[in-house]
Amino acid sequence: MRDGTEDDEAGPVVRGMADISAHDGRRVTLHGEYRAIPVPTRGGNDPGDPLEYAVVVLEDGTEVFLETFNTPEASRPPEELRRFDRRRVVAVGTIHLLMPVTGEGLMEPSLNDIRSIVEQAARD
Repeated sequence: MRDGTEDDEAGPVVRGMADISAHDGRRVTLHGEYRAIPVPTRGGNDPGDPLEYAVVVLEDGTEVFLETFNTPEASRPPEELRRFDRRRVVAVGTIHLLMPVTGEGLMEPSLNDIRSIVEQAARD
């Protein structure tokens, strides 16, 4: 019996950190607000730094990076950044509690191998 939190192709729905922990390493459907951000730097960012990366902010405030820091996939297409910034989205990919990195990286959750990002339909 299905409980409404799992889709056969897209995997379980993730809306917060507890869901990330429960489904680490699995394909999931992520629900949250897309935010275009500058490439994170050690000393913080300056106002006006270009917005090249993106996070999805979940219901509990958890920020999930789209793809692994410092990889070509982490730089989001400009059209995607414009289209989704500050909008609610549904994204399908593989969730990681800690971003998979080689060498130095961020100790943050990430959604990798992204299959789709779409704007979330308005709730009735």
